[in-house]
Amino acid sequence: MDALTDKQREVLDLLIAHKTSKEIARELGISHHTVDQRIQFAKTKLGVESRGEVAVAYRALLDGMANGHGETSGPPTYEEPRIVVVPSPVDIGGANDAAPPAPPAPAPAGEGSPADHRVAPDLFEGQGGTIMRLGAIAVLAVLLVFVVLGAVMMYDQLSRSMATPPPPSASVR
Repeated sequence: MDALTDKQREVLDLLIAHKTSKEIARELGISHHTVDQRIQFAKTKLGVESRGEVAVAYRALLDGMANGHGETSGPPTYEEPRIVVVPSPVDIGGANDAAPPAPPAPAPAGEGSPADHRVAPDLFEGQGGTIMRLGAIAVLAVLLVFVVLGAVMMYDQLSRSMATPPPPSASVR
């Protein structure tokens, strides 16, 4: 926690309150680029790769400091708890007295979990994500140029074919 600066903690406090970069920037009176930069540096210091992970790690740090002995007081508030509640069967006539009920299993952290809702694919996150995003933008720009050039060429061909006079017809005298 000491590795984070006061300004990074100020941004992370608002991040765990589910604020966007623009909302944080407005509230602190800074640029949203500065907010993103502070989040990026905090991600590096906390050893995580995504915005959601930095929020979870920061919440865990705050909870650990509040308890005084490094244990979290419960699930991070940034994401929903992953506990599946299984209703216990009705005990008719003492049939279920033999074995205690098994504790419910936590839900898998795969697709559909709250931490998995991302805007961009994982390919564009983490190390090299910026290069991949720039590469995708370059590919899309080249494709757009080809589409525009193709449309201009089709327009030129159509206008030439419509502008040429029909061939002279042979007239009989």
